[in-house]
Amino acid sequence: MDLWDAGSAGADSDPASEEETLTVPQVGQRLQGMLRRAFPRPFWLVGEASEWDRTFRKSPRGHWYFRVVDDQDEGSRRASLNVKMWRGTVEKLFGPRGRLRGRLQPTDGVVLRLLVKPDFWPPAGQLSFTIEDVDPEHTLGNLDRQRRELLARLQGEGAHTWNPARELAEVPLRIGLVTSDGSAAHEDVLQTLLGSDLGFEVVFCDARTQGLETCRSVPAALLAVTAREPDVILLVRGGGSRVDLSWFDREEVARAVATCPVPVFTGIGHEIDSSVTDAMAHTACRTPTAAAERVVERVREVAGELELAGDRLLTHARDVLVRQHDGLLQAARTLVSASDTATRLAQAGLEQRVTALRSLAGQALARAEHRLEAHGHRLAGGVHLERLDHLGQALRTDAGRLARQAEHVLARAETSLESRAARLRLLDPRSVLARGYAYLRRADGRVLMDAADAKDAEALTAVLRDGELDLVAGEARVTPPEDASDAAD
Repeated sequence: MDLWDAGSAGADSDPASEEETLTVPQVGQRLQGMLRRAFPRPFWLVGEASEWDRTFRKSPRGHWYFRVVDDQDEGSRRASLNVKMWRGTVEKLFGPRGRLRGRLQPTDGVVLRLLVKPDFWPPAGQLSFTIEDVDPEHTLGNLDRQRRELLARLQGEGAHTWNPARELAEVPLRIGLVTSDGSAAHEDVLQTLLGSDLGFEVVFCDARTQGLETCRSVPAALLAVTAREPDVILLVRGGGSRVDLSWFDREEVARAVATCPVPVFTGIGHEIDSSVTDAMAHTACRTPTAAAERVVERVREVAGELELAGDRLLTHARDVLVRQHDGLLQAARTLVSASDTATRLAQAGLEQRVTALRSLAGQALARAEHRLEAHGHRLAGGVHLERLDHLGQALRTDAGRLARQAEHVLARAETSLESRAARLRLLDPRSVLARGYAYLRRADGRVLMDAADAKDAEALTAVLRDGELDLVAGEARVTPPEDASDAAD
């Protein structure tokens, strides 16, 4: 029986003539009677909670007052009813030990099935309905059905593959964060990122993560953060009831994540929660902290690989330097040995030549003297004795001159040999170092020739006669050579 029929029945049982005049209380009493006859027992009312933030209020005594509208009408002026829940019912359903606590919470956009009875309050002339119970299965069942239908539709489009196909940066250090400012999820993510000491840069955008505003706020926040070119975006919120998290099963939010050009990591709710938005994301994590830890783990892995590569490079560089140092020492030893060998060979060759020259000179002189004596004997008694004496004197003079020239040649040869030996000793690196000199070797093994070539704070090695010293170059001071006139003075 609808309200109009109830009114007709009331008029038949208590007719009033056209001339009858009623007082305000009388009208109120008749309306109350009509409502009792029209709705003798509580009935189930289905409607959508609307304008929750504006119409919902709690009285100082703990009662709830809000409004429900027609969930089948999408127009701007939908039929609506005022509803109320007395404090006892609030405690029984939503209190600390309430039957629906953690499962269901009235909020905008949620379709509720309410057990109500009408109530007309004459002092205010207001009709409302008192809630005696709430059917959670109706609401949660609708949410699950809508979730399954949306997920199937998006998967049919292939939307669940779009964001996972986005390439994640090798080292994602610029992090976009979309969540409610000051929420527990916000704080958990920041503490995890900033506590890692990895130098993350966080680009934050506030967004509503519960209620109808979520459908507009989250897509707008994703666009705003994407414009700042982050490496990855974390979309997170803390736990809540199934209804609280149902806003991430809305198409506007899920599609915004699927089409986002930046990889999106989600951390929505608790361990057991999973939304359509999670299915569209690049990576779905169980909690906000887990989403942040996934990024930290990614960066730590790359940092570890870089550190290992750096260690290998350092080891290789040290090996190269050691080999170059050993090669330089070996080259120096080879040079010294070669110079010693060359000096000994040159000296031995010169001595052999001197010995041979002396032997040849002595033999030639002996042969000449022998021939002279032979000729002298043959000519001793002849007329040429005087000339023979003269020739013998000349021969002895030539022999003496030849001996002096041979000695002179030998002396010059010895002087030249000693000069060459001295020059070889001067070129010996050990001789240079022994006189108090040193040379500077750079890290790559090359010898530093000019002070101007040294870099500030460059690591150098000074090689001395008895060992090596590690040095660090300071500011170079180049002293110009003195003028010839100054040198003369």
